Amino acid sequence: MDTILVNNRIKRFITVGISAYIVNAVFMIIFVEILHFSSYLLKNMANILSIEVSILFNFLLSRKWTWQDAPRKQNVKLLLQFIAFNLAALAGVIIRILMFALLEKWEINYLLNMTFGITLAASVDYLFYNKFIFRRNLNEKSRI
Repeated sequence: MDTILVNNRIKRFITVGISAYIVNAVFMIIFVEILHFSSYLLKNMANILSIEVSILFNFLLSRKWTWQDAPRKQNVKLLLQFIAFNLAALAGVIIRILMFALLEKWEINYLLNMTFGITLAASVDYLFYNKFIFRRNLNEKSRI
């Protein structure tokens, strides 16, 4: 694939990732500050719930914009693609959950804590999404 196309996809991935980060942070704030998920267990539950909301947001935007050249799945195949997206994100999610729990024990601010985990998991996510979830026929000219 052309270097310019790869660079554009990476820029879009980063833009979508930043947007998903904002969604994740907003939901963390809602859970922790508004709904008072303040104990160690509740903060970790808030983290998991916020991650899943941001994964759904990320999937929809990635499918529509970042990998717009990938084949469009419909109905059951779309559901299977979303499940596969969640499974591909699992490595990053596991990294984020474990890192969050560890840094929460060290009393790192929950938003900074979340940021560290997201940063670490993003490169793993990109590779899985690009190679498996939104796989394209690389013989065709890509249009990003």
